[in-house]
Amino acid sequence: MKRALIALVCSVAASGALAENAKTLAYRDAVYLAPNNWKGPIFELSHDYPKQKPAACSTKDCPWLAINLPMKADFSDAGVPSWKNNSVYNQYIKAILDYVKKGQTFDLNNQEGFKTSVNGETQWFHIPWMAYDTRTGREYVHGLTNERTAVISDFYGEKRQGLHALPNSKTGDQPGFETWAVGMYNKIGGYTIGQSWSKKGTPNIETVNGITSTKGMPFIEGTVVVKFLFTTATPDDVPYLKASPVWQADRHREVNNQFLCKREVQEVRLVQVDVAVVDQRSPSRWVYGTFAYVDGAGKTLWDNLQPVGLQWGADPWTFPAVPKAESITARQSVLNRSISTFEHFGCNGRLAGPVDNRQSSCLSCHSGAFANQAGYTFAKGAYSPPVFGFEGLCEKYSQDNVEYFQTIQFPQNYTGGNYANTMNLDTSLQMQIALQEWALFKANGKAVACEDK
Repeated sequence: MKRALIALVCSVAASGALAENAKTLAYRDAVYLAPNNWKGPIFELSHDYPKQKPAACSTKDCPWLAINLPMKADFSDAGVPSWKNNSVYNQYIKAILDYVKKGQTFDLNNQEGFKTSVNGETQWFHIPWMAYDTRTGREYVHGLTNERTAVISDFYGEKRQGLHALPNSKTGDQPGFETWAVGMYNKIGGYTIGQSWSKKGTPNIETVNGITSTKGMPFIEGTVVVKFLFTTATPDDVPYLKASPVWQADRHREVNNQFLCKREVQEVRLVQVDVAVVDQRSPSRWVYGTFAYVDGAGKTLWDNLQPVGLQWGADPWTFPAVPKAESITARQSVLNRSISTFEHFGCNGRLAGPVDNRQSSCLSCHSGAFANQAGYTFAKGAYSPPVFGFEGLCEKYSQDNVEYFQTIQFPQNYTGGNYANTMNLDTSLQMQIALQEWALFKANGKAVACEDK
């Protein structure tokens, strides 16, 4: 009896330790903490999420919702949209940028970074569990995470592209440049994040009217997401980054054209800014937009961000979602073809940013944000759609491409029926990653250490 009691006590203690570790790992600021002698900025995770459901965003606070785009209420029947002939698209994306830059410095300098608190009130929030993966997880200076590795042709236009892998910095004979990024949600989006995650670091998954997802889904109209993407490329590599904001980041060390697991504080430069908003008029409920940094376009950092375009659907009637003989020109993206730098854009006239995968598109990728309801990891079977690509992406008419380039709206399942036991995360890839990291923790506890090959 005494032995059984001891075992029970140990079991309860272990369970308590597991829960405490989940909380610590979910809401910690970075994978590796700043050393005691570090004198620079230190990132703090913004996770005091709003508890009260916000009121609908007024057109005063969300002015883009009052802009009548040249199409019907559901964004359809626009024909082939033209950025040049319809400055309203420019007004739409710049209204979002004006919202984002309120209370921020004119130069987005390294010391102050992007402020989550504006006028004494928290306005921007981060998603938890992004500091679990030792390979790509948040670094301690600005909370950047490692994303897709770009190559020089992404900046200049040769027919090659980079892949995300570590350690590697080459595709073919092209030098690679890591991308490090940080994304934030405004207060309205922050409410949904806070509903989706408990203070213990575990997801709140519920079924309402037969629909299973994290609590608080979908994101409410007025939600704004912004992501700043920085590159390891220098102005010697890409001259139009000459005056781009330079941040410090505890990023991978590069030796002989290879990125290693070991991190050290080095410079990165702003290359791209992504924005996304919930707009109920859109067939996906979302409008995604991208800016490219172009030196000399204006007086401030914000003036030097030139719009690349907007996207509100995946163009399922355009190749490779249909055969070439049946394909029509993409019309759920509008591209700024007058931008003063090279842009590869996305698959067959769809939107993608400067360091994004040119074979994909913003919404095609984000619409695959699904997670297994049981919390299984990728290693345990079909966990989520192939959001980051597959063989033949954008190159041929195939079932994979048909499914990838469909316009999906919450709570729809992913097309094709291959992921029936997954839950729609309303385009949030950060939420998908967070659930994956939680599932890995639940299965393994401590994160797997990064090892150089």
